[in-house]
Formats: sequence, C-alpha cells, structure tokens
Amino acid sequence: MCHFYANPLSIILAIQGIDADHLPNYLTATHLTAIRSLPSMRRYVEEKLSEGDTEEVKSILFDDSYLTHLLLPLMDQLMSKAQELREAVIVLTKLSERGKARQSMGGVYLGVLKGEITVQSPSVRELLQLQRYIPQRLSCLYGTEG
Repeated sequence: MCHFYANPLSIILAIQGIDADHLPNYLTATHLTAIRSLPSMRRYVEEKLSEGDTEEVKSILFDDSYLTHLLLPLMDQLMSKAQELREAVIVLTKLSERGKARQSMGGVYLGVLKGEITVQSPSVRELLQLQRYIPQRLSCLYGTEG
C-alpha cells in the first residue's frame, strides 16, 4: 500500500467525495503538476488544440484554479469510462468461458490495461464470433429459427 499513498495521483480517487468549493484545499501544486503530466490530460489538451481552443489550453496548463474546477466534470467522465471498462471485462470474461482460451477476470483486466486485449485482438474477435454463432445454433436445435 505504500506505493498508493506515495503516489500524488491517489487523491483523484477521493475527488468525487469532495465538495467543489473545498477541492482547492486538498489539491497541491504537486497534485496539479502530476495531473497535467498524465497521458490522458495530454490527449485532452491536444484535442482542445485541434479544435483551436488555445485559451482553454493556456488555462489548463497555467491556471491552477481553472484546472481544479475542471477536474470534477473530468472525474465524472473517468468514472463513467471505468464503469464501461468494468462491464466490458465482465462480458469478455463470460465469453471466454465458452471459448478455447478461458481467462479469469483479473487476466482479462490486466490484458486490457496492458493493451494486449483490444477490439482488434484475435481472441476478442473469436469470442464475438462465438457469441454470434451460439444463438443461431441454439435456435436451429430448438426449432425457433424464424
């Protein structure tokens, strides 16, 4: 657990429980620097630049108050994406129970985080094909095909 508490970004997990007015009291310059250094923040800034929104980019990079107040909506998006990831991992785990290469939920999750399991992965394509094939086979077996 030492690594968790030593990581300045662990504060992100608590942001949703903090009142927006009190958030600046919890975030230090170290937190904000670490947040600005995240690959996801870099992608967000690059997206804003591609849209031509240079004023917001300047605010994100240089205005601590602006970034602090931007974090709450971004955290809502992060939590939503985390929920989607969780659901996808559950589905892939369940589908893998039907396939040749069974994987535990932890194995699927780590594979996704490492980038080894993506929509383009052969194992995922195989699982999705299997999912499409099984209902067709069942309907033929039970005479429910329309």
